[in-house]
Amino acid sequence: MPSFLRLLVLGFILALFCHAEEKSGHLFILSGQSNMTGNVKKGFADVVTKALGDKATIVHHCKPGRGIRFWVKDYSLPEGHPMAGLSNNKSNGEEFPKLVELVKKSADAAKFKTVSFIWMQGESDANRDLGVAYEENFKKLTTRLKKELGIREMPFVIGRINDVGLYGDEKRKAAWTRMRKVQQKLGNEDPLGTWIDTDDFITEDHKHAKGNIHYLGQMPVKLGERFGEAALKQLEAK
Repeated sequence: MPSFLRLLVLGFILALFCHAEEKSGHLFILSGQSNMTGNVKKGFADVVTKALGDKATIVHHCKPGRGIRFWVKDYSLPEGHPMAGLSNNKSNGEEFPKLVELVKKSADAAKFKTVSFIWMQGESDANRDLGVAYEENFKKLTTRLKKELGIREMPFVIGRINDVGLYGDEKRKAAWTRMRKVQQKLGNEDPLGTWIDTDDFITEDHKHAKGNIHYLGQMPVKLGERFGEAALKQLEAK
């Protein structure tokens, strides 16, 4: 083949490759249990769309009263843990395919410049003192989500559970403290992670053993706004 034709073919191949590699926009995946309500999505959308306009795509999925095991099929607890039977529960991972399906129906994650994971969950695990297994299983969740979506990295924001559990008996206080610490650890130690505080999203009357675990009124919207601000800060750092 003449040299000029080889160059022409090479240029054509390179053009196709570059076009295939073009990425644009930012995908945000919001998931968790009851405190990740639709109003959280509203507050989040208000913030990120103001900054990014139509470059922001948001997918939202939540399921009340669910521990992290519902997103992790191979959920595991340390050997000898009093609740080790949960590791073999048939319901483990049942929310994960629903989340993936919602994302895939909305967009091809691999075509976005960034894909961020926004997570508000942990109250159920704290109430059952399952914080000891939370770090490992959260990492399983994010690793599997990246694989399913065909992406290599995924910044994440964790909403640390509120402090309502610190006002119960000593056993609950210890379990709640463990969960809050592991969520902070996940956000602090991963270079792509961060966490946000949620303690100010509940009223003073929650400070007793039967305080409300949920964010009420306009608090979910404000929670979403804080998530949005944290997610945008991560994009600025990239």
